[in-house]
Amino acid sequence: MKRGNRYGYSLRGLKAGEGNAWSWLVAEFSGKLVGYATRMGARDPEEVMSATLETIANRIADFEGNEAQMRSFIFSIAHARIVDDLRKATRRSEVSIENTLTLLEADEPNEDTFTDPDLLEALERLPDEQRRMLELRYVVGLSTKETADAIGKSEVATRVGLSRAFARLKNLLVDDLRASSQEEALS
Repeated sequence: MKRGNRYGYSLRGLKAGEGNAWSWLVAEFSGKLVGYATRMGARDPEEVMSATLETIANRIADFEGNEAQMRSFIFSIAHARIVDDLRKATRRSEVSIENTLTLLEADEPNEDTFTDPDLLEALERLPDEQRRMLELRYVVGLSTKETADAIGKSEVATRVGLSRAFARLKNLLVDDLRASSQEEALS
């Protein structure tokens, strides 16, 4: 197995189905995925981890990127599995959306900001590029420079994109709050 990269596995080995590459991936990321799912409020973090690894196995042949982008790929899949889990378990409410908007007003959002189910649902409605930027920067925890590298943009363009993505996310939540208020008024 190739050992020259920071992740200690060969992407080629994963794509070829080499057992030791997959063993390394499972050993390296299982605990991190369970921890991430737990922090994000998943009902069954172990199930999220299993579903994530299964999806990786099914999609690894189509993955295009280098080994450094693999972490983003893995946690993007985990995020989608967590959102699915949370959608099944929660319902939106006006109070919850107001709390979510308060979270977004924080000076420097962090990965804990992205544990709110309403925020995760709104995040899923963003265009792919904006959602990916926010996930990489604030959910996975990459620096702005690492996020820029992962999406193939300059650091300045990434900062602007993150700002626009947050503005759009806030607008989606405000729209949800209005719709929730109108539904309640009609009831």
